[in-house]
Amino acid sequence: MQGVAGLPSDRQVAWRFAGLTGGFWRGASARRAWFWSLLLAIAIILSVFANVTVNRWNGWFFDALEKKDSESALIAMAVFPVLVLIAAGLGVVILVARETFQVHWRQWVTGKLADGWINERRFFRLGLSGYEPANPEYRIADDVRWATEPVVDFAIGLLTAIITIITFIEILWEIGGALQIATGSGRVTIPAYMVLAAIVYAVLVSLLISIVGRRLPRLIAARNEGEARLRFSLMRIRDHGETIALARTEPSERRAVAQTYDGLVRRWLAMIRQRGRLTWITNGSGALVPVVPLLLAAPKYLSGEMSLGGVVQVAAAFVAVQNAFNWLLDNFMRIAEWLAAARRVNELADALQRVDGEPPGDHLSVMLSPDGLLRLRGVTLIDRDGRTLAADIDLSLPPGATLHLSGELGLGQAALIQAIAGLWPWGRGEIALPREALVTVVPQKLHLTEGSLRAVLDTGLTRPSEPLLEALRRYGLSALVPRLDEISDWDKELATGDRQRLALARAELEAPDIILLDEATSALETDMALELIEELRAARPDAMILAFGQSAGFAEAATHRLVLKRAGGVVRMAGADKTRAGAHAELAE
Repeated sequence: MQGVAGLPSDRQVAWRFAGLTGGFWRGASARRAWFWSLLLAIAIILSVFANVTVNRWNGWFFDALEKKDSESALIAMAVFPVLVLIAAGLGVVILVARETFQVHWRQWVTGKLADGWINERRFFRLGLSGYEPANPEYRIADDVRWATEPVVDFAIGLLTAIITIITFIEILWEIGGALQIATGSGRVTIPAYMVLAAIVYAVLVSLLISIVGRRLPRLIAARNEGEARLRFSLMRIRDHGETIALARTEPSERRAVAQTYDGLVRRWLAMIRQRGRLTWITNGSGALVPVVPLLLAAPKYLSGEMSLGGVVQVAAAFVAVQNAFNWLLDNFMRIAEWLAAARRVNELADALQRVDGEPPGDHLSVMLSPDGLLRLRGVTLIDRDGRTLAADIDLSLPPGATLHLSGELGLGQAALIQAIAGLWPWGRGEIALPREALVTVVPQKLHLTEGSLRAVLDTGLTRPSEPLLEALRRYGLSALVPRLDEISDWDKELATGDRQRLALARAELEAPDIILLDEATSALETDMALELIEELRAARPDAMILAFGQSAGFAEAATHRLVLKRAGGVVRMAGADKTRAGAHAELAE
């Protein structure tokens, strides 16, 4: 069964989320998961029986008051602090077990999604694939929390409700008994009338809440999506602040934010209207629940068939049963919010699975090179809409060679770089890499996470400080040597030229076999860029270096050259040193 507009139904969302997160109870985390689950369940059961004991204490105490039995009343008063201590202790156990379980479960689910998103560079491949849902980072950071924490509370509430119904209905049945109503032809007996009243009342309220609130989960999901869009719009301004400020395009950015927020306001108002309708039922039911059992018990009390203690017990038991039956009513908003969060988590998990599937249509074959050369045979690259970006590329490059590609590659440049790096999925032909070859891309603008320079240069390895410091010195970053372990926002701290120097130093430390320079020295003067590339070549003499969009002076230092230009809408090879390069290529746009 599908939901509105082809979306999965609420039941499908719940089952999918259970399948995604159920691994917490298996494998390495099973022992911890089952310990806290069982401790929580035992504490809940004992807590319900403690409440039943308190209910029976009410009957004992008020009956003693009615009979003016001071001895029984004093004993009851002496017992009460013990009951309070037991109930409070069980409450502490439930609190600690619940929140500890929530933290560990969220940790497991977050780790699973974060690993799936970051590993195999899926965070980048998702954007290329078109499968990426909006704001995947928000789904991992926040939606996982909103999708896991309430489930624990729901389980506690549901278990408590079931046990409460079983235990307190017995009290209603035992003390409430049957109600006899006089009629013209005799007397009509209604057996277990308090039980029947509690069930009928709960069923009616639950039906009303289900009918009136059926649209609420979709409205909450739409609101959450709108909130995520607003955050993305504001983050975009921060991330592109320099470009926006220089181009003075802030009025258009402000209009875009206003439009996004207007859409969010409409979604909020639709949800508020729906919640307003629900409030009629919740407030009305909340006012009636304490009064209804007193009205039902009044005839038997006035006739002397029920004691004051019995009235108090029945009233408390009726409210307890009513609250248990109305668990859906009390948690409807939270269930709706949980479904919205679970749906967003499921969408991310499904997208991560899809991106690992076979790309649509033809796809590139990546294989092992038998002779240790980098080879491209008949490589044609297309985008996900089927448009050709690069056509019939044939290329071979031996170890230690430097290939300079210049001219008008257009969109084919990024596609070709990503294809060699194993990221571009669409196209035909073969890419052969040397055995266990490590491919490194040196970008025009290296992204630096907030942290230390050591974390940037370590490249996933644990290294002593000296090699890192030497790399900084070799690439003209001696001023950063004393700041190796300083925590800073290096994206803002370093100029573009220094970031390019840092990217080259990082590439050397990574020790790659194939280095792809993607306009990696564009902010540096030609002579300085050539010196830095020579440092990289000296450190990795057997590496293959492919330079895209470097300055003209770099072509003379390269061992292989390839020049491309556009003619008749097609970018073709205009010239190449075939005796040295052994290369041929034809690119199309």
